[in-house]
Amino acid sequence: MTLDDETVSAYHEAGHAVIACALGARIDRVSLSQASAFDDDESGLPARFGDCLVNWGRVDPDATWQQQKELLTTLAGPVAEWTYLDRDMDHVDPQTWALDFEVAQRCAARLASNGAAQSRLIRSAIKRLQTIIASDVCWAAIAAIADELMIGDEVDGDRVAEIVEFWWRRR
Repeated sequence: MTLDDETVSAYHEAGHAVIACALGARIDRVSLSQASAFDDDESGLPARFGDCLVNWGRVDPDATWQQQKELLTTLAGPVAEWTYLDRDMDHVDPQTWALDFEVAQRCAARLASNGAAQSRLIRSAIKRLQTIIASDVCWAAIAAIADELMIGDEVDGDRVAEIVEFWWRRR
């Protein structure tokens, strides 16, 4: 993994962490690592360079609000990455985020009955996230977590909550 890959991955994982935390999840940890459960996968998908372990606590997985939170959290990684790279979803290779989009598609399928409605839902969530993530307080929290990931390779959940709370108070 190059330094640039590591930086982009740090922003990606920080995006997941900040949005999940802001939506009420407990983050167990966020880390960067070239090793992942998918590295031996021969599907042609890119190797994952990080993980964000999100803990929603006890929830009903069929609840609409839970699916909405998971959809936003899942898409927050790619959107944070695109923001860092100054790109948008129309100018990136979606295969790069195939794992995130697979999870997002499952969430959308629970929220909308047909493929067209699911696609609209995902696009709407991405547009909403682009606005949220570009806000000064959200971007500052993402950057702070990405910086810590670049320095120490793992940020625990208490530190994520502390960073998000610090920046959210500035709204």
